Amino acid sequence: MSKFWWVNQGQSYKWESELRILWSPLATEGGKKQHHWDRMELLSPGDVVINYSEKKIRAVSEVLAPQRSATNPHLGLTDLEWQRDGREINLSMHLLDVPLELCDIPEELRRSWKSPGSPFNIHGGINQGYLFELSDDAGLWIMKELGLTAEPTDDLADAAPGTSDDQLELVIVVGPDGEFTTTRRPEHARLKGYLFGNTKLNACALCGNVLPNSLLVASHIKKRSECDLGERGDLRVVMAACALGCDAVYERGYIAVDQAGIIGIGPRSAETDHLRTYVNALVGKRVSSHTPHTAKYFAWHAQWHAQK
Repeated sequence: MSKFWWVNQGQSYKWESELRILWSPLATEGGKKQHHWDRMELLSPGDVVINYSEKKIRAVSEVLAPQRSATNPHLGLTDLEWQRDGREINLSMHLLDVPLELCDIPEELRRSWKSPGSPFNIHGGINQGYLFELSDDAGLWIMKELGLTAEPTDDLADAAPGTSDDQLELVIVVGPDGEFTTTRRPEHARLKGYLFGNTKLNACALCGNVLPNSLLVASHIKKRSECDLGERGDLRVVMAACALGCDAVYERGYIAVDQAGIIGIGPRSAETDHLRTYVNALVGKRVSSHTPHTAKYFAWHAQWHAQK
């Protein structure tokens, strides 16, 4: 049975994500073992790791192989003897276009599981340490919120040798017994191909700015986890939104699109002056992806956030 894990990576996220690994020392400078490092021994292929750094979930990963002995791969990171020898785990990582903030996870999920190995403390904050076991309830909620759950009837595929993490999207399929398995979904690459084609520059549907495709996201107009099978197969359920802010403010409900395709202030109130300035700059713009066909998706988005 696959499990969920939570890793606090902090500054190590940059180089560990580049190498697609987890890494920890064997013991402290005084030779003491640490439970949050030793937990590396418990991970198995097919387990799901939630990568947390700087107050946000920034990636979701699948464990590819059990831990193995390895020296610290980050050359120049330290000259301390005790930080050189350790163990590593290889991952297949799905980097999130829009990171999920800790405060977006319901407080009851962060407070409900008080195992010594939980990533959350009694206040719903984060425990100090590296690797923790995550409850199934919290893990499934996170995967659903990120749109990374799939039905057995979806278009699914195993990762072929040489396939990059960006080509196939990591998803989980939950069985009738509540157990889950990891697999891959080619849908994300297909949607990006529909939006961007062979061009290197495209316009954000919300702000209208022309940007490199690397700064644009295939953003679901209607939340993917709420789409039925027909809607999931509809290429027009997505729009190009820039990763500079437009995708996040739409996804979080700070803006909404009316029946005429015009952006207005959304149900969620902006908490800072900077965010209010960003939202106000979008208000009144016409959304290029709004058509008679996509109007129902934009209407769903506005209504769903109004009911939260």
